[in-house]
Amino acid sequence: IRRTGALLEYIVKMDGAAKLTSERAVLEKLIASAKKVEVTDEPGRKALMDLALKLRRKVAFSNPLINFDKILFIKRHFNPNSEKTGNHMCDQYFGFNAIRGGGLFVLENAFSDSPKATNVLEKSVCSNGRFKGKKLTADGGFLSPDLSYDGKEILFAYTDIAAEEKDRLRYRQWTENNTWKIFRVNADGTDLTQMTDGPINDFDPCFMPNGRIVFISERRGGYGRCHGRPVPSFTLHSMNGDGSDIVRLSHHETNEWQPSIDNNGMIVYTRWDYVDRGFNQAHHPWITTPDGRDARAIHGNFAPSARTRPHFEITMRSIPGSHKLTATAACHHGQAYGSLVLIDPKIPDDDAMAPLKRITPDQLFPESEIGTHGPPANYASAWPLSEYFYLCVYDKDSRSNAGTANNYGIYLLDAFGNKELLYRDDTISCLDPIPFRPRKQPRVVPHQTFLGKPLAPGEKFKPVDPKT
Repeated sequence: IRRTGALLEYIVKMDGAAKLTSERAVLEKLIASAKKVEVTDEPGRKALMDLALKLRRKVAFSNPLINFDKILFIKRHFNPNSEKTGNHMCDQYFGFNAIRGGGLFVLENAFSDSPKATNVLEKSVCSNGRFKGKKLTADGGFLSPDLSYDGKEILFAYTDIAAEEKDRLRYRQWTENNTWKIFRVNADGTDLTQMTDGPINDFDPCFMPNGRIVFISERRGGYGRCHGRPVPSFTLHSMNGDGSDIVRLSHHETNEWQPSIDNNGMIVYTRWDYVDRGFNQAHHPWITTPDGRDARAIHGNFAPSARTRPHFEITMRSIPGSHKLTATAACHHGQAYGSLVLIDPKIPDDDAMAPLKRITPDQLFPESEIGTHGPPANYASAWPLSEYFYLCVYDKDSRSNAGTANNYGIYLLDAFGNKELLYRDDTISCLDPIPFRPRKQPRVVPHQTFLGKPLAPGEKFKPVDPKT
């Protein structure tokens, strides 16, 4: 009742037209009833709880920020409890560790009691490349969707790992059949196009305002020095919207993850800055220009202790109308799940918690405040609607060591402690919910190098002749 009341008052304050008069009347009756029904009266208290939950859902869905009814997302299995099979911040993004199943979906009637998940690729046939004439089915794996600013195109990564599953002798051997490839498709499922190929992992694609695509790739070469197994370094790259002119934006020696574009048109991403500091203490937010210049840490790069803040901040997103970012506070020895936090780059960095605020204090920071591989890891992939409201995925029974038993559903979350389930598939987890609508495009940051120069309107890419 208290949380519902706080939510109601904030929504009324947000939108003067939303008086919520009838909802307020129901709330007042519940408050009065709660004072009369004894705590020991379990059936009575349960009945009140049911009424309060129905009211909360109605209030939550009256939020003026919910001006869309569709959500783009993927279905993807959580990896089992072994670093070698994907329960690690790096290994979770190797294609051969993907588990068969999932797909690219749109949740229709998302804020109702009868949502429907539609497979975007159900009738899609690839138009080019090695996958020409083929469908991308649940026999493979899916990763990292992104929606164009006009809401008309989707990027995502796919691996046909299923072709390799029976041949365990090829495990941890990088081939064109067991690594992530980037694809592009229209929002209605037409014109499915393969963008990248080869025996390397390309993933985490993101549309840039200048028309290019930034993504993560192993094309840099090199390996991490921390591991007792082959773990390639994957870093920032970019390419034209048609897949041509792939260039490396970051020469960094260890791994980088999940680029997104902030409200100023800059690339924000996570970098593991494993240089002269503990391996657990520096995988945090960085920022760079769209041509890869002037990369610098946003905060948290020199902490003297691995216990005073999150180990691994990933899935950063810029909050509309704000300079702040959301992120998932995850861990080194695990996957990109954990607690959700707000990052305020304007607060002076104390190499601890000063620039951070917990959105989900019910979830401790994995590994930093919980033992290595310890449960739980309840939240992931927040998409901010404002500083107070978010889409995310959540599993109240999650266990970082329980493999495919995990079952993350899509939720509407707020800063007042409320969570409303929008959709769950009991057979597989959901990930990366994105409002399926156009959104404001950030400004184009001027390109100041010849590397990865954006194409002018109507211009076709012409490879440079090395002889000239």
